[in-house]
Amino acid sequence: IRDCDPKLVEVATVFGYKKWHQFRYVILPSAIPSILTGLRLGLGYSWRSLVAAELVAASSGLGYMILDAEQLSRSDVVLMGILVIGALGAFLDYGFLWAIRRYLKRGIEA
Repeated sequence: IRDCDPKLVEVATVFGYKKWHQFRYVILPSAIPSILTGLRLGLGYSWRSLVAAELVAASSGLGYMILDAEQLSRSDVVLMGILVIGALGAFLDYGFLWAIRRYLKRGIEA
């Protein structure tokens, strides 16, 4: 919201926009790219935290499979589990970026 150009807010005031309309039509659209970027970064951090938690204290799932395969010296399963985790993370990131580009009227470069 701090990134909103004060001149745009001033123009909205001159045109008689009430505070709610200023927020809805001027401030929020200028803040949406920053909000969505924050959500995208948060998605990445939460994915890493999920994988780390699963590696530490899970009794099922990809993290458990990787740790179990590591103890049994099954490097093929370990590598495949790591690749699946990476592919899912990339898929989530690209899916979120696709949604941003599709639903945001202005284009976002990433």
